[in-house]
Amino acid sequence: MSDNCDLENRTIEAIRHYRETLAVVDGLERKERSAHRALTRTMLELGRAIRGEDQRSLKDSIEIGLAAVSRQEEAWANLSEAAARLDSARLTVAALERQLGYIPKVPVVARDSSQLKEYRGSNP
Repeated sequence: MSDNCDLENRTIEAIRHYRETLAVVDGLERKERSAHRALTRTMLELGRAIRGEDQRSLKDSIEIGLAAVSRQEEAWANLSEAAARLDSARLTVAALERQLGYIPKVPVVARDSSQLKEYRGSNP
């Protein structure tokens, strides 16, 4: 019985870790989308500067473009790493669930932190 309790506690902790990692990935996806939009805008501005349609100097546009590319690359690298951690966390939860035979109930703090929801798994 103690082994089952330990396994359930490990599964609950793995689920919490998965949820935390999922929240990180969600935030990084938003940052990556923002960086992508900034890069797209910058490329359009750079095109106008090259055609001479914009008063902004070409040098300034290039510097801004390089910064946008750097931001996009950093966001993509962070998102890729976090996605790998999320996949690892998912595999851990799945392995523990197979061993335990069910997913235990794990309280979820609501976004406003004033309410608790429960994850309802298939409890025997």
